[in-house]
Amino acid sequence: MSRLFPIIENIKVDLKSLISIKHTCDPEICSEKGSCCSEYEVCMEKREVDKIVTHIPEAAKFAPQLIANGTYRNIFEETDDNLVSIDTDEENQCLFAWRNGKGEALCSLHSHALKNNLSFYDTKPESCCLWPLAIYDGSPKILTVQDDAFNFDCNKRHKSEKARLDPEISSIINNVYGTKMLTGINHAISIM
Repeated sequence: MSRLFPIIENIKVDLKSLISIKHTCDPEICSEKGSCCSEYEVCMEKREVDKIVTHIPEAAKFAPQLIANGTYRNIFEETDDNLVSIDTDEENQCLFAWRNGKGEALCSLHSHALKNNLSFYDTKPESCCLWPLAIYDGSPKILTVQDDAFNFDCNKRHKSEKARLDPEISSIINNVYGTKMLTGINHAISIM
C-alpha cells in the first residue's frame, strides 16, 4: 500500500489517482459546462492574500465587479479554519471570474498573467493553480485528484500503456511543488 501512497517531500501522494487523469485547460470547454471558477470555494493561506492583492488592479480590467464605488472591493473573508476565502457572486462564481465575448469562463488573474507575460502560478491562489489536483489535510497532507474532477470536460481518464503522469499534471506539480517533488513522484511511479 505504501508504494501507491509514498511520502514525498512530506506529502503523501496518491499515485494511482495522479496517473489516472489527463488535464487540458481550455476556456472554450467551460462555455459548454460548468467552470472550476463557479464550482468551488477558493480558500488560501493568509500569506497568499498579499500576492493576489497586488494583481487586483490589472485583474479588474477583465472583471469590473472587483470595483465598487470607485474603489477595489474587499473580496476576502476569513474562514473558521483560519484560512481566507474569495467571495462569490449570486451565481456562486468566484469574483475573479469573467466571461469573454464568446461566453467562455475565464479567470481575470490568469488573463492578466497571460496579457502581461507573467506566470499564472505567480498571480493565482495555490489551490487554483493546483486544480484539478487537490491537497487534503492530514498528517501528512495528501496530494490527490479533486473528487469531482472528472465532472469537467477539461479532465479525461488518462489511458496509457505505461504508468506515467500527463504532461499538464507534471507541469502543475512542478510549478506548485518544485522539481524535486516531481522527480520523486516520477520515480515512485516507475517502481510502483
